[in-house]
Amino acid sequence: MDDLRAKLDAIKNLNWNNASVSFFVVKRKLRQRSARYETLHVDIHESLAKNLRDIAVGKINRSNTARPYDFNTTDLDDDLLSLPAEDTDMQSIIDTLQGAEDPPAVERYENLLESWMYMARFDVNGSSPLFLARRVPEGWATKKISQWTNMIYQDNMLMSLDGQQIFRIDGKVDFFAYESVLFIADKKSFETALNFREGMEKNRDEIVKDFSKLGLFQDANTISTLVGNNIPRLRRLSQVKKAGYYQDANFLEKLKEVNEEDGWGIQYSPDGRLVVTEENIETVLRVLNNDRLTSKINDESFDVDGKHKLGNQ
Repeated sequence: MDDLRAKLDAIKNLNWNNASVSFFVVKRKLRQRSARYETLHVDIHESLAKNLRDIAVGKINRSNTARPYDFNTTDLDDDLLSLPAEDTDMQSIIDTLQGAEDPPAVERYENLLESWMYMARFDVNGSSPLFLARRVPEGWATKKISQWTNMIYQDNMLMSLDGQQIFRIDGKVDFFAYESVLFIADKKSFETALNFREGMEKNRDEIVKDFSKLGLFQDANTISTLVGNNIPRLRRLSQVKKAGYYQDANFLEKLKEVNEEDGWGIQYSPDGRLVVTEENIETVLRVLNNDRLTSKINDESFDVDGKHKLGNQ
């Protein structure tokens, strides 16, 4: 947590208003649910570069704090979630942008159509580059929307120009990357842009293998069947994997005791292994992530979708 705070402070202390700006569009193709990305460089007019600097600086200044990625968190306001870029498809895109060869250049405005994401790279002397990303809505069709930053592709340059039927960039930021760390401002757009479902499905398969090795469930493969590609369940199962409570024998023993005392309805086989069904899968995933909590003030119990440890706990 302190490392993320220091990293965010470092970003805030740099003068991105004077950065040089490079602009890219990213196209995506899915094959058997695996994503492949094509990155193209776009020349931009200084007026658009200034708008992009303003967008980046505004978002950085508004960002309050950063915390490790939580699969279940949805309401971020001006907080950020963070995780290593190497854990996502973003690392391969960054590698392309920092490679020895520049990405191919867009040569006509039709090349911008069906773009999946746009990115801006900001460079200041003596610092690592900052990468800003935004998922493109509607395949980037041409439309006049006056409240957005308007652009036109003319003479091999993407220019800022109000009042015409042209492409558009809004003032929002989905996520930005600095020194191989992602800072996520819009979780839903981030997960869509970088095919994060595939990562959660990988987590599902890995944790089911863990469950089998530990003998935690009567039939661990039932988890795969009941979770499937259901996004809410994939999120919760991925968070179970990240938290790792299922590897703590004391936690599991206490869970069994509290389940009996409070009548949570979690079933166990005669040999003491968890039995998961369609009726109790949500409860099982929730308690394995320690998301059923009791207030120390009035002893009320709650199911929570996000939590943060206090102090050094």
